[in-house]
Amino acid sequence: MKVAIFLPSLAGGGAERIALFVTERLVAAGIDARLVVAVGEGALAEHPVYRAHGVDLKARNEMLSLSALLRYVDAERPDLLFAFVHSAKMMAGLAAKRRAWLRLAISVHNALEVPCRARFWPRALFGYAPERWLYRDVIAAHAVSRDLAAQVVRQFALPPARVHTIYNPLPDRPPAGAIDPAHEAMFAQPVIVNAGRMVAQKDQAALLRAFHASGLAGAARLMILGEGPLRGALEAQARALGIADSVAMPGFVPDVRPYMARAAGFALSSRNEGLPVVLLEAASLGCPVAAFDCPTGPSEMLADGALGRLLAPGDEAGLAQAMRDMVASTFPRPAGDVVIAHLRQFDPDVIGERYVRFVRSLAAD
Repeated sequence: MKVAIFLPSLAGGGAERIALFVTERLVAAGIDARLVVAVGEGALAEHPVYRAHGVDLKARNEMLSLSALLRYVDAERPDLLFAFVHSAKMMAGLAAKRRAWLRLAISVHNALEVPCRARFWPRALFGYAPERWLYRDVIAAHAVSRDLAAQVVRQFALPPARVHTIYNPLPDRPPAGAIDPAHEAMFAQPVIVNAGRMVAQKDQAALLRAFHASGLAGAARLMILGEGPLRGALEAQARALGIADSVAMPGFVPDVRPYMARAAGFALSSRNEGLPVVLLEAASLGCPVAAFDCPTGPSEMLADGALGRLLAPGDEAGLAQAMRDMVASTFPRPAGDVVIAHLRQFDPDVIGERYVRFVRSLAAD
C-alpha cells in the first residue's frame, strides 16, 4: 500500500506534527508512506521523519501547488492521498477532481463553526460551499475530536459514516530534561505558561489583558512560547498595558513540557481549537490548567472540567482569577488516578494503531 500524506509546509503547528506522527506509524506498520509537502520549509524541516520519508514538491507557494501535486500523483500513483491543513486539503480536492482515480481522505484539526473574521481566508470570502464541492467524493474525513467531527458533517455535508474521530496523541517521546538555560532566570518568579502560534485564533491578546487584570505583574511572569505574525502586536500591547517587564516571549521551543513542569500553571485563551493536546501535556505533568471552553476540544481534553478549570469563552475575569489561584497555590488539582485513567485514551501506541487501522480500512474499501 502506498500513501501520500500531504502538507502545505513544515510549519511547527499541531497538524504538521500529527502528520509526522502518522507517517512514522504507517511506515512502522509496513505501509509505504511519504510525507509530501508543497514547500519544504518551516520549523520542522529538519525533523528526522521528514528527512527519511519526505518529498518536497518545490511549489511556488502552498496555494499554487496543484500542478506540482498532479505531477507527483501521476508519477507515484499513491493508493491514498491523505491531506492535512486547509490549503493542502483544497489543493488535494482539486487534484481529485482532475484525477478521478485518486482516492482522497482529509484530516480536520481546527473548529469550522467560528466567526467569519476568524476563518481561513477562502472560507471568510466564500463560506464552505467550495469545500463541500471539493470534498464531496472524499472516501473519508478524519477529525481530532467528537465535537469537530459533528461540525465536519454539518459544514462539509458528508455522511456521518465517512467521518471518523481519532484523538491527537500525547507526545511519544520523554520530555526534555530541562528548559533552555537562557530561559532559567525567567523562573525566578512564579510563571504562568501559554504555548501556541501567535495568531488571532490563539488570542494571546486576551491572555495579556487577563494577566494585567490579575494584578500579578511584578509578582509573577506570563510566558508565551511560540512564534507568529502577531508577535509585534503582542509586544506592543504588553508595553501599553505596563506589564512588559513581567511578560516573556522567548519564541519557539522544541518541547514545552519542561516549561510546564516548572510552571505555576498553564492558561489557554484560544477562540477556537481542534484538540489542544497542550492541555493534556500540562495535566499529565501535574501543572494546573485553565482554558476557555472554546469550540472544539478543551472540554474533551479536560474531561468536562475534571482535569482543569473550564471558563466561558472570552471570560477574561475568570482567567485572571485562575491565574491568581495558580500563583497562590490554591488551584484545585485532580487526583492522580483520575488523570491516569483519562490519559490512557491518548496513549501514542493506541492512537498510532487507530491511524493504521483507519488507513488500511480505506485501502480495502
